[in-house]
Amino acid sequence: MASVDDPSLDAVNPWPGGPGASTHHNIGGTVRDRIADVLRERILNGELVRGSRLDFDEFAAEFRTSRTPVREAILKLAHEGLTHIAPRSRATVIGLSPQDVRDNFTVMAVLCGVAAQWAAERMTDEERDRVVGIGRLLAAASGADLVQLNWQFHREINRASHSVPLLNQLRNTGRLVPQSFFTVVPEQVACSRVEHEELIAALVDRDPARARSVTERHFLNAGELLSRRLESALKVDESA
Repeated sequence: MASVDDPSLDAVNPWPGGPGASTHHNIGGTVRDRIADVLRERILNGELVRGSRLDFDEFAAEFRTSRTPVREAILKLAHEGLTHIAPRSRATVIGLSPQDVRDNFTVMAVLCGVAAQWAAERMTDEERDRVVGIGRLLAAASGADLVQLNWQFHREINRASHSVPLLNQLRNTGRLVPQSFFTVVPEQVACSRVEHEELIAALVDRDPARARSVTERHFLNAGELLSRRLESALKVDESA
């Protein structure tokens, strides 16, 4: 079984900001993958709402490519449950409902809550000091630095759980969080600062129950904010 320090496990951190986070500059991917990344992001952040028609020609022009990689990208998203391709290549967005978002963040809350609980019990002094140091930087960060440091902060806590099985369970939940999360719901930044301070205190005190409780609340609050954003986007689309 892999170690918690295996770089491949970085991808299971549910927050945006890690390796390959950019939705516009996936240098190592194929044209299909780059298009899929952009469209996935638009679906997850509510820009493309449920029922929206996906025009192959329109996206081919936007991405300066043929219809084939566009169709392949939308088919890839169909396998992820985000789009639907009907006969004669008519494609529409399935996306996520506000309740889907709440459900996903509830699962994240449970898993990351356990990770924080086990981190409080198992983390070394060196790991604790890294979390505290990143937390200090994160408290004063903004913009791209905030996104990157937030990802590092949660990665360190997840790793400190010393549980590869748990990290692997997190793999699917993070795929449904938009990379533009903090842009879509900027009010989460202020909430996160308070909750991060509480979480750091719980870890320093080696209080597993408090670490788990704070983490669960942290993710549930984030999910509620994102689901409300999606509800607003759906209402705007319905009234258009």
